[in-house]
Amino acid sequence: MKVALVCPYAWDRVGGVQTHIAALKEQLTARGHDVVVIAPASFGAHLNGGISRAGRSLGIRANGSVAPLSFGPSGAIAVRTALARFQPDVVHAHEPLIPSVSLMATTLAHAPVVGTFHASAPSSTGYRIARPVLSRAVDRLAERTAVSDEARSLVETYFPGTYRLTPNGVDVAGFRDASAMDLGPGKKILFLSRLERRKGLEVLLQACTRIRDLDARVVVAGTGPEERGARKLARELGIDTTWLGRIPDGDKASVFKAADVYCAPARSGESFGIVLIEAMAAGRPVVCSDLA
Repeated sequence: MKVALVCPYAWDRVGGVQTHIAALKEQLTARGHDVVVIAPASFGAHLNGGISRAGRSLGIRANGSVAPLSFGPSGAIAVRTALARFQPDVVHAHEPLIPSVSLMATTLAHAPVVGTFHASAPSSTGYRIARPVLSRAVDRLAERTAVSDEARSLVETYFPGTYRLTPNGVDVAGFRDASAMDLGPGKKILFLSRLERRKGLEVLLQACTRIRDLDARVVVAGTGPEERGARKLARELGIDTTWLGRIPDGDKASVFKAADVYCAPARSGESFGIVLIEAMAAGRPVVCSDLA
């Protein structure tokens, strides 16, 4: 079967939706299906085979983060061209109502469309205001799925219907059997995420002032707008911190295996933190915020 997976966010950016789609592509391909990912990308980004670029991404503030989306005539033309060239049997649009390539694909596709919803929030002004227009896109979905109860609750508030629960998954063996990266001696607390306020790195750094007797080191993997402030805070608090920067996906499992504990002190905006199950798959204990 020919399957087009559509990602609304820049493919060259780290994110849970991109991770979900990449793993889904790998599994579908292993089962003998012909799969292409249609996604925007940053200017000059190099995309591997099986990825069809659909416009240039632009950062838009949303849900406590910056969403790298693509919209406008050039994106629509790219999506239409990619679908016409690939001729999919099914289109799987992730976040099909976000004004990016997923909404374009949902609207333009001739094949049946599966829509998967990832985001959660107390409410959505965008859904509320654009409900009359977006309802037509929802009606085009042959199947509606959501990755968590929270994600399902948000979308069905504005667009009632039947939503199958399809939780995020990871390649357990790949994380379980990985070799640990050499990050030096001593106990290590891992924070692996984009460095933005809602992910709560400063919460972890402040908490570490209360466990100095454990002589643990914080290992931070990731980059983002809060990095400069977080580095300054770590220095001011005297927290022993190693900054790895952005790590390739191929090294993620090894970083998890090198840690003694994984900490995800997110403040909000999480519907299903995929890094939590990645850490569990690697056999690491997890300390995380009590978010629904």
